[in-house]
Amino acid sequence: MKKACVIVAGAWGTALAVVLLDSGYRVVLWDRNPEAVRAINEENRCLKLPGLGIPEGLVATNDWKEALSGASIVVSAAPSTAVTEISGQMARFIPEDALLVSATKGLDPETLRRPTQVWSDANPGLSNRLVALSGPNFAVEVAKRLPAATTVASVSPIAGETAQTVFMVPYLRVYTSEDVAGVELGGALKNIIAIACGLVEGMGLGYNAQAAIVSRGIAEITRLGVALGAYPLTFAGLSGVGDLVLTSTGHLSRNRQAGIAVGKGEPIRAFLDRTGYTVEGFITVRSAVTLAGRLGISMPITETVYRVLYEDMPVRQALTAIMSRQKRSEREF
Repeated sequence: MKKACVIVAGAWGTALAVVLLDSGYRVVLWDRNPEAVRAINEENRCLKLPGLGIPEGLVATNDWKEALSGASIVVSAAPSTAVTEISGQMARFIPEDALLVSATKGLDPETLRRPTQVWSDANPGLSNRLVALSGPNFAVEVAKRLPAATTVASVSPIAGETAQTVFMVPYLRVYTSEDVAGVELGGALKNIIAIACGLVEGMGLGYNAQAAIVSRGIAEITRLGVALGAYPLTFAGLSGVGDLVLTSTGHLSRNRQAGIAVGKGEPIRAFLDRTGYTVEGFITVRSAVTLAGRLGISMPITETVYRVLYEDMPVRQALTAIMSRQKRSEREF
């Protein structure tokens, strides 16, 4: 039986481990948290998926060399803030014939690189074995084996098709793409727009406003994505508008929940402390604002979210500023 290694036994990593198990792999999850490892090995549960049992057969370890040894596929579900450290430690120990699938949705906060770029820089030999996986997928629903679809992207058609075959199980339909930048950027930037939708929801401003945020949000995501080398049509797919709609409207979305809390008056850091959530949009918005500034890209919703979260701009004032912007044509995409 082929072996798969999943890096970080959080909600998303554990959900993907379930998929790999159902695909016929022997799965070993790595996590540095001893409690996360113990919960999987002794109680068949994931700390980040409370109340949900996981299938027997998943094994966890704190020993990353043990986890990587003999793996034919390695999946990184690490948070964006940890990818540089983890890849620097592990990239050169990934077996030479193993496929590496990055399922991180975010950007490196220090260098603004996409996750696959971080892994490739840590080990250039991985370049043609790298795949990005992203789509409208709540971890808990995937772990429950509810129907879903996702995208795998790689510069190598062989790597992309291999990943498609591996992750295609009865409840998960997988599509391929060659636009790695677009797939990764869609997955990262939609979290910011989801926070904006949450702000509107938290203030009780209605569904019309949220629909406007989503539709204009995909416009600014596309502007920045194209400037960074992505294909515009990618953002009309699963990893673009699909993920954006899910994360902006679904009650399971941590980014949306964070926006709702802030919209109701709770400081963002108080929300993070209270819930213990990783809210990728809170991290990614800084990177997006920096990139937009460098490239001269207009991203008014993103900039507004940044001002609310990092400059303590009152939410109502921020939304008023967006609504009073200079008029323009919708075709100015």
